Amino acid sequence: MRRARRNDLGGLGEDRWRNPNIGRLLLDCLVKCRALIVTRRFEAVARVQPLSEIRRVCRMPELADTGRRIKELRVGAGMTQHDLAGSDMSSSYISLVERGKRIPSGRALKILAERLGVGVDEISGAVEPAETFGRVRRLDLVGRLVAARRQWDGGDAEGALSEFRALAEMEPSGRQDDVFTEAQLAIAEILGTLGRADEGAEVLLRMLDSPAPAPYAEPRLRALIALADLLESAGRVQDGLRYALTGYLECAGQRPDTGFHSVLVLDVLTRCAYWSGCPDWAPGTDHGRPPADGVLPGPRAAIDLHRALDLRDRGETERAAALLEECARRVTPAAGFPLWEKINGHYALLLLRGGETAQARSIVERGLVVASVAQEPDFPLWLTTADAVGAEAAGDTDRLFALGERLAGLPDTGRSHEKAAALREIAAACERVGDRERAAGHFRYSAELFRRAQAYRHAERARERLADLLEKRD
Repeated sequence: MRRARRNDLGGLGEDRWRNPNIGRLLLDCLVKCRALIVTRRFEAVARVQPLSEIRRVCRMPELADTGRRIKELRVGAGMTQHDLAGSDMSSSYISLVERGKRIPSGRALKILAERLGVGVDEISGAVEPAETFGRVRRLDLVGRLVAARRQWDGGDAEGALSEFRALAEMEPSGRQDDVFTEAQLAIAEILGTLGRADEGAEVLLRMLDSPAPAPYAEPRLRALIALADLLESAGRVQDGLRYALTGYLECAGQRPDTGFHSVLVLDVLTRCAYWSGCPDWAPGTDHGRPPADGVLPGPRAAIDLHRALDLRDRGETERAAALLEECARRVTPAAGFPLWEKINGHYALLLLRGGETAQARSIVERGLVVASVAQEPDFPLWLTTADAVGAEAAGDTDRLFALGERLAGLPDTGRSHEKAAALREIAAACERVGDRERAAGHFRYSAELFRRAQAYRHAERARERLADLLEKRD
């Protein structure tokens, strides 16, 4: 029996087993078979079935198939490779896995499956034949989800909104829970970008009202994060703070294996806490922070930005400048132009406070060139603010006044607290050049915008500056 099986494996006779090259030949054979363990199931088909059938019986999928599934699920979830990697993997490792160049371990597959919101079998392809129809149905829904996302990225927000709603309104018996979750989150996000934040909030509140599985309700946590972010971006920072704090406490209580959602909820909590005037509510942890020589991902950079702004408000200008300098060095426009622009604009403003006008001017000019070349739709609010303050430092009051009027003429929708903070910088610059009337107008407008955005402590500071200015003028 042993000799017969040897002959079947490549036609090698008994005398050939003494060949000195047989070791290399066997090693090549094992590599090509990807080190399949010869079990009884393997023996039953090894002599008569092709390698594809062996893989089917032993449920050993192609590496390329596993990597392709991971990539499809990641793209469908709107995640980057860095997002999927989290704090315990690298984006280069994810790239190698998706290209079939690395075999993820069992633990790695489990972690990736949890972050993608699917089972391990969904990634590895170890699905029984009876599940084939369900898999085909799921792939169809995921394909529609990805197509709708691409439609949205292509600028057709209304068309994408219609498709996402069709996915979300499917009968419960025919829908996939994760696809349903992704569709609802996308609906809320699109409504927020269209200026219909109240409608988006209603979608997310319905998600929160529905029962969630225990012990770690990821859809509920994602809905809390999305709702807090939506409310903050709509200029309702204290409403957003309530949901961000709820999400943070639930996330901390459940201790999920991945730190990805922990960083996201900490990002939105830090933002809402800062603009609500209570930055101490956001814990000062470096959980999920990449090494000092790596690229700083968007959520981590946003956390550091608002911590730096709090340090600046407390008078710790040097620490704030050092933190913003690190952010500006490690964040690229790929993290999102609005965030990159905001970090560089605030860093330039701090440099101007310290008298380093040449470096600040260089940052502003480079940033405005990037905005022009990339044809970004978002107005470079903070680079323009730094440009105006730089004009004041250079003695160009006409440019300062012109840019100040341009900022004041921007729509009040969206993050009106950001506009209010920019106008406060312009008002202070106008006061320094002696135009107290113009400065008073900007301070007054800034205080009103802060009040609308529920940023009451910032509104109070703007009113105090206004009162001091009026007292000096009288």
